Amino acid sequence: MTPPAGRAVLSGDATAAVGQGAGRPAAFDAGPAWMRVLPPVAMLGIGLWRITGPSYWRDEAATMTAVQRPFSQLLRMMGHVDAVHGVYYMLIWVMVRLGGTGELVTRLPSVVAMACAAAAVAALGRRLVSPAAGLAAGLLFAVLPQISLYAQDAREYAIVTALATTGSYLLVRTLTAPGRRAGWLAGYAVCLGVMGSLNVFSLLIVGAHAITVAVAAARAWRQAGRRAGLSLAAGWLAAAAGTFVLASPILALGIAQRGTLSWLTTTPLLVAVGGLRRLIGPAQMAAAACLAVAAGILLSALTRRPLRAAFPPELFALCLPWLLLPPAVLIGVSYASPVYTFRYVLFCAPAAALIAGAGLAALVTPSAGVLGWVPAAVAFGVIALLGAGSQLAARSPDGHGTNIRAANAIVAAARRPGDAVLYLGTDSKYFPAAYPGGFDRLDDVGQARTPAQAGNLAGTEAHAPVIRGRLAHVRRVWLVKLGSRPRDPLLAGLGFRLVRQWHTSDIWLLLYGRSGLAG
Repeated sequence: MTPPAGRAVLSGDATAAVGQGAGRPAAFDAGPAWMRVLPPVAMLGIGLWRITGPSYWRDEAATMTAVQRPFSQLLRMMGHVDAVHGVYYMLIWVMVRLGGTGELVTRLPSVVAMACAAAAVAALGRRLVSPAAGLAAGLLFAVLPQISLYAQDAREYAIVTALATTGSYLLVRTLTAPGRRAGWLAGYAVCLGVMGSLNVFSLLIVGAHAITVAVAAARAWRQAGRRAGLSLAAGWLAAAAGTFVLASPILALGIAQRGTLSWLTTTPLLVAVGGLRRLIGPAQMAAAACLAVAAGILLSALTRRPLRAAFPPELFALCLPWLLLPPAVLIGVSYASPVYTFRYVLFCAPAAALIAGAGLAALVTPSAGVLGWVPAAVAFGVIALLGAGSQLAARSPDGHGTNIRAANAIVAAARRPGDAVLYLGTDSKYFPAAYPGGFDRLDDVGQARTPAQAGNLAGTEAHAPVIRGRLAHVRRVWLVKLGSRPRDPLLAGLGFRLVRQWHTSDIWLLLYGRSGLAG
């Protein structure tokens, strides 16, 4: 039995892919058009559903701080901090000028990116396994809670995920198109080069692809000779080098600005590894996906269907390195210098969806007609249902963890003309850029230079004597802090007393008034 055309070379059968006559594989079957269209349409609908429900959180507020300044000042800022996010900031800078600073406008690129990622996941499933596997993988990807969360996030992680998935698809096409690799390799290099410019840690997928290519090259060597294996490896190495050349300006700036990662801490190993199940979803959802894969394997064995057809080795040659290597490297390196946080490995989620999608497709019995799809549909429904709670929670006002919108509304309602503010900690200094009418109307007595003037995200802080001098002429002052309840010795001895305090999500707001003058 000859391998399908879509994975002949990836499985090492180079002769079958390029030969003629009886050894030639069957033409690739992409399945009906609706199977190809449904995953991205579903992802687009899920991504747009209640997209404005969650408040901007800290990182989104940082985005808004960066993009609400002249373009020349944005470029200046990138020379000092956050160059690794700079390409994304330039995209959102344009979006803000076209449509304003509302959540729909700034999050829309992420929704579109995740829809493109779903299309690429489905295309990979079709190419590596079957049209049914492509459909299942694409739909599973669309219902993963973390995918929805970052589809509604004004940061670059959704775009990185889309480019990583598209790059993986271009790699598969490269490995399955002997003699016609140049175009696919060029697209691969450009795709991953842009991805690396958006987030340098995503370049770890190149290491994962190196394993995939090594497996394919070794098989091609055995099947078609030394020259075929070396040609495959050399072509990919040239494309990988092109990827790093394209990403090198941002990579160099990122290395120079590595101090901006000082907020990261080393996550305990068991916590970090256990947290990776969020690539699928809550524990019950992840367990259901694993059970679906196990059930697919069992059903294939019981019905004596070829296991290699339902779970081809080339699927695991691509997905296992993609799923495991980037987190392993970042978690391991973090013991020397912290660089790991979950969102940096979000681009590995498509690999999990592809494996789980193959498991669902293995539950389909084509000979039974429509009824043959029932077990897979039921399993998919259970998995999606187990993630529904997380989907709803992500769309609540506190869905992204930090409800800046609610805090801003409190300030807008309670502030008075002449009120001052002290932002304690760097993160809270992003708040004024998130929403108008509240924080941005307060006089920041702790600021020496604005973010635009300083060429960074938080501005520069005035010295303590300067701040105390300013406070001497203030009737009321707000203390704003993210995290623990604020305590500021700068107010000591200046006659201030606590008037009122609020605690919304993880934001503390403390309003102080000078004795005898506030009320």
